[in-house]
Amino acid sequence: MLEVDIVRELPGFTLNLSFEAANERVVLFGPSGAGKSMTLQAIAGVIRPDSGRIAAGHVLFDSANGINLPPQQRRAGYVPQQYALFPHLTVGENIAFGLKGLSHTARQARVQEMLSSMALSGLEDRRPLELSGGQKQRVALARALAVRPEILLLDEPFGALDPLLRADLRDALLALDEASNLTCVIVTHDLADAFLLGEKVVVLDEGRVLQAGSREDIFYRPATRRVAELVATRNILAGTVVPGSDGFTCLRWNGAVLMAATHAPLPPGSRAHICIRPTQIMIRSRESAEVEERPNLLSGVIVDEIIGAETYRLFVRLRQSQEDYDLQVELPGYVYFRLELDQRKEIQLSVRPEVVHIIPVQD
Repeated sequence: MLEVDIVRELPGFTLNLSFEAANERVVLFGPSGAGKSMTLQAIAGVIRPDSGRIAAGHVLFDSANGINLPPQQRRAGYVPQQYALFPHLTVGENIAFGLKGLSHTARQARVQEMLSSMALSGLEDRRPLELSGGQKQRVALARALAVRPEILLLDEPFGALDPLLRADLRDALLALDEASNLTCVIVTHDLADAFLLGEKVVVLDEGRVLQAGSREDIFYRPATRRVAELVATRNILAGTVVPGSDGFTCLRWNGAVLMAATHAPLPPGSRAHICIRPTQIMIRSRESAEVEERPNLLSGVIVDEIIGAETYRLFVRLRQSQEDYDLQVELPGYVYFRLELDQRKEIQLSVRPEVVHIIPVQD
C-alpha cells in the first residue's frame, strides 16, 4: 500500500495532496504545472516535502518523526521524463548501476534478465547516444526494474515517442504489470494513456487532488466542472432542474428538457452542469426516424466537422437554438458514412439518460 499525504511550498505554488494506491496502476493526470512530476520526485526521494508522510509498507518520509529515507533505500524504481541515462556508461552498465550488494555473477545475471525482458539483447555494449528513443526508454525502465522495486514511478513515459512506439511500450507496460505485484504510479497529461493505463486515476490541478477514483468514475462521472473540462467531456451544459418522473432528474436546457438517471435527485429550481461525452450521443438513422420517440430526442443540423484519422467530430446546432453550436458528437468514420452524414446535415439525436451526468452548481 502506497500512502502519500504531503505539503511542499514554493513561490507562487503549493503542492498539497493526499492519495493511496495498493498494487495497482495509478495515473496522476492533469495539466502542465499541476504538480504531477513533483509528486513523483517526492515519492522517489529526489525532493523533500515540507511536511507530511509517505509510506509503502514502511515509512519513507515522515516530517513529524524526522524520517526521510534516501532514494537508494526506498525500493522505488524511478524513470524521469528524459530517462537520465549515464552517457558514459554502456546499456549493461546503466542497467547494473543500482545493483549494490550483489556478487559480480548475480549482477550480470540480473542484467541479462532485464536485457531479455525489455527486448534489448545485443545492445548491452552500446552507449545511450547510439540508441533510439524507444531503446532509451526501455533501458531506463530496465534499470528501474533491475532493483526489483516495490514501487515503479514513471514520469511521462511515452511523451517523446512516435505513435507506434507508444503503443508497443504501453503493451509492454501492461504485460509487465500483469506479471508482477507492483504499485505503479504513472504521470501523464495524455487522455488516452490515462484511460488505458489507469486502474485508478488521480486528477491534479494547481497542486491539489480534484478527484481520485476508477477511470470510469473520472471520465464518466466527474465530481466538478473543472474535472469535466480536464477529461475533455466537451459537452458541459448549463441546466435547471424541473419536476420529473420517478427515477429520473429532468433538466431544462436551451429550450429542451433532458432526463438523467441519477441516484441523487435535486430539487426543482436547482442549477446544474449537464455533462455528456461526445461519444455517448447517438445519431439516428433515416430508417429509425419514424419510430417511437425515446427519452432525450433532439433535432438539429451539423454546422461544422473536424475529420480525424479514424473519427469525425461533429458540431451540432439544435433546431430552436441561436448558438453557433450546442453539442459536440464524436463517432467512427465508418458510422459517419453508414449514416450518410456526408449527404445529409439535418439529423435527430438521442442520449440515453444513463450517460447524462449531473454536477450541482455550488452557489
